[in-house]
Amino acid sequence: MRKGKNLKEMLVRLRDLTDLMVELGYAAILQDDRELAQEAQRLRDEIREVAYNMRVLTIFAAKGLPRKDVEQLSSLLQIGVAVKEISDGIDDMVEIVSRGVHPIVQAAYRRDFIMKVMDVEEECPVDGKSLEKARIPEETGFFIRAIRRGDDWIFYPNSKTVLKKRGQDFPQGKGCCNKEDTILCQKNGEKEKVRLLRKF
Repeated sequence: MRKGKNLKEMLVRLRDLTDLMVELGYAAILQDDRELAQEAQRLRDEIREVAYNMRVLTIFAAKGLPRKDVEQLSSLLQIGVAVKEISDGIDDMVEIVSRGVHPIVQAAYRRDFIMKVMDVEEECPVDGKSLEKARIPEETGFFIRAIRRGDDWIFYPNSKTVLKKRGQDFPQGKGCCNKEDTILCQKNGEKEKVRLLRKF
């Protein structure tokens, strides 16, 4: 996992990780999707690590500073604690999904948007293409919310971001686009489904 080099980078990373974790957690419940729940848990672990490193760096930075500056730095410690409390709530969301989401819960919320996981496989037509050239929004109605490559993340990728094999993308789009599986890959003359949209 790419770690922030300073407190500012750590704060930005915590914000991005937390935003995506909450989105995945809610999507996991509304879509009754265990795969999304597992991804939310993985983000939770990353958040806890970054929050811990930020607290340690804050303590070191406070050494030798006047009381006024130390009090200002203490707010960073409070942010770290607050973020950890948010990440702890994901455990409750995952438990709901593991038990099975009750239809009443799903009926209580509008599903204007859904999220899925897309694996970019070898020989997939989108492999090596920028998001602009892959035309995923035009072809599927989805846009790529985030991309994971190994242990690192690209949050809010832009049109120049290149899709690469063995990467994992998190498409987000309107529920009206989930009528059938979308075929993005063709291998050895046979169509190969990429986990982007699924039948409901």
